[in-house]
Amino acid sequence: MCCCPPTGRSRPTPGAAFATALGRAQRLVDDPAGAVWYGARRIFAFALMIRDGIPTDQVEPYLHARAWLTDAARLLGRTPGALAAELVDTMLASGAIILRGGRLHAAAEHTPVAAGSLRVPFPRAWPPAAPTTAAAAEPP
Repeated sequence: MCCCPPTGRSRPTPGAAFATALGRAQRLVDDPAGAVWYGARRIFAFALMIRDGIPTDQVEPYLHARAWLTDAARLLGRTPGALAAELVDTMLASGAIILRGGRLHAAAEHTPVAAGSLRVPFPRAWPPAAPTTAAAAEPP
């Protein structure tokens, strides 16, 4: 058996991978503010990955428009503006994000998502699914 974490690197020892994940989960439970920070860093890094970076002059407006940033700021007792600035500053200082060509990018190895893939409606705007033949044949 092999365990594949979200980084894509295979872990040939699932027991060790699960022990690491359990330890991380316990740290997040024991430190709720740390859990909020962890989530904010992960969400922002992922946003940078799927967008192939964000122009530096658009980072602040992008972050301020995110409901998760507003929620995180409330939970951490900060304003959204203060949290956005601290998030970018700490991630730059740690090397988690980098400035390249006037854009902030996630530093972790990743494959950007094609821009057209991001222009899809939310599921609530999808048309209703047509019943399948198996579902249509089932009695009420």
